[in-house]
Formats: sequence, structure tokens, C-alpha cells
Amino acid sequence: MPPGAVLLTSRATIGFTAVSKIPICTNQGFVNFVCGDAVLPEFLAYWLRTQKDKMLQHAGGTTFKEIARGTLRKFEIGFPPLGEQRWIVDLLSRAEGIVRLRNEAQAKAKAIIPALFLDRFGNPATNPKGWPMAPLSEVAEVISGVAKGGRKLAPGEGVELPYMRVANVKDGYLDLSEIKTIEIKRTEVEKLLIRPGDLLMTEGGDPDKLGRAALWSGEIDACIHQNHVFKVRSNRCRVLPTYLGALAGSSYGKAYFLSVAKKTTGIASINKTQLSAFPVVIPPIEVQEEFAQHVTSVESIATQQSLAAAKAEAIFRSILARAFAGELTANERDQEEAVA
Repeated sequence: MPPGAVLLTSRATIGFTAVSKIPICTNQGFVNFVCGDAVLPEFLAYWLRTQKDKMLQHAGGTTFKEIARGTLRKFEIGFPPLGEQRWIVDLLSRAEGIVRLRNEAQAKAKAIIPALFLDRFGNPATNPKGWPMAPLSEVAEVISGVAKGGRKLAPGEGVELPYMRVANVKDGYLDLSEIKTIEIKRTEVEKLLIRPGDLLMTEGGDPDKLGRAALWSGEIDACIHQNHVFKVRSNRCRVLPTYLGALAGSSYGKAYFLSVAKKTTGIASINKTQLSAFPVVIPPIEVQEEFAQHVTSVESIATQQSLAAAKAEAIFRSILARAFAGELTANERDQEEAVA
């Protein structure tokens, strides 16, 4: 492909685009476009991104979805004069640039916590301060969740509640964009309820998902957890949840979980016994409290950055949709240029 070719991912992950800056080759997972004089490559790349849902509807395949080149050829694109295209591309690139900067700021804020952890506690693998150690089971209660697909409950015997899945537990935070529900016995509710300060840890899946930990702060009322997510309730006289979460998410914690995990092709998992044996370094509680206060401040900044990133993304998507629905008019362009 020559410089200026538009590259579109067409199988497995469909709908990502890029414009080549140099001569380039791609494998069979792409459909590529070389634009004529009437269409700017960047304009086409942005337009293709608005067609992702349509591509998925027309995609075929069993092992993974793929959109055929012949199918894409039948898609119709409306395009304004080149001057209008340049204005739309410039507007979208500026909006997308803001999204990128917001995401970078958010990532930098999150990276502060691991740095604070190492600065305050040192490397737990070497325990340079000589603090005492104990297995997790001595400083916290490890509780398994509810299994899906259990026996059918009698009328009135069960209650339907939201629950946390592996997909909800990320590395250091919770993704609550999709919450599912499950019916459990009323008698099991008290045991399975997640309480503020509980640490949710993943049982496994992909190796990078192993032992991921996120702190629960009461985001959802009456929420429980499935059996692939452990609930760790610490004895706060010895170990604070914030410190324990940072320890589990550190390179030390990840190395331990990988070392004891049961591994098959591309999958790793730990059981309750292995998690309970996790060796916890126990600093003085006042040192943990100082660390927790710093983390609270950093998380406040990270939350602000996250909200700003989400707002920037929403604005970009709105402009993208309006641009290709013909709702960005020449009058708007002239007004913007007059203000500039």
C-alpha cells in the first residue's frame, strides 16, 4: 500500500482504521483503500469508523467474524467538496487529540499509586524494612462467590441481585458499564453481599487477568459476586484494604499468583487455597494509613481525569456522528473560522 492508504481491520476485531504514512503491507486481516482525487484518506478513515455497527451486521464466520471486501464495496458514502472534507477532518482530529491527551493524563494519574507504593514500602519481594509477614488467611477472610447455573429455586425461595463478574474487575478499578443479575437463595444473601472495603479479586482467565484486585466502595446497593471473583475482607487492625489491594496488584503480587496458578493453553487460574496462602508483608498500621490517605488524594485526581476523558470521548463521538449525518454545516464552519 502507498502512503495515504486507508487501512481497515476486517476480521476478529472489525472497524479500526489508520492512514499509512509510509509504503506498507498488511496481512489478510485488513481491507485497504487507495483514495481517488474526490475523497481525502482521513475523511474516509473517519467515515469507516461510523460504519462499524453495519460492518458487524454484515460480517460472517464461525471462529471469528469477518467482513468481506466484496460486501464493503457495496457500502455507499456521501462526501462533500474537498474544502468541506478538510474542515471536518481538522475538527475531528482536534477533538480526537483532546481525547488522547485526557486518556494520557488519566493513565499518568493511575501510575502514581504503584510509584507511591514502592517509595513507601520498598519491594515486597525483598522486604527491605524487615516487616513481619503472614499468609493472607491470617489477616483477611477469603470468601468464594455464587456459581451460575445452579438448581432452580422454588417460588419465594430466591431473590435476584446484581453481581460482579470477572469482566467487572479490572486492574485497580471496577468497570460498571454492564451489570448482570442472578437469582440466589435468600439465605445466602448475607454471606455473598459485598461491603465497602471488600477487595474483589479475580480467579483467573487470561494470565493478565489473574489475581486482579479492585476495592469495593459501595457503588451498587445489595450487590454480590460470582464464584470466579473472590471477596477478600481484611482485618483492618492488621491490614488496610487500600494497602492490601496495592500489594496484590504489585509486581510482587502478580508474580506470586502466576507462580502458583494452574495453567493451560492461554489460561491461568488460582483457587481459594492458593489465594489464602498469599504471603502478605505487614507494615505498621500507621504507615498503611498514611499510604491510604495519599491514595485517596491521587484517586480523586484520577476520577476527575476519568470524567474529563469520558466527556471528551462523548463530544468526539457526537461530532463524528453529526459530521457524517450532514449536520455540520458551512455556516458552522464560517462561524468557527470567524471566532478563530
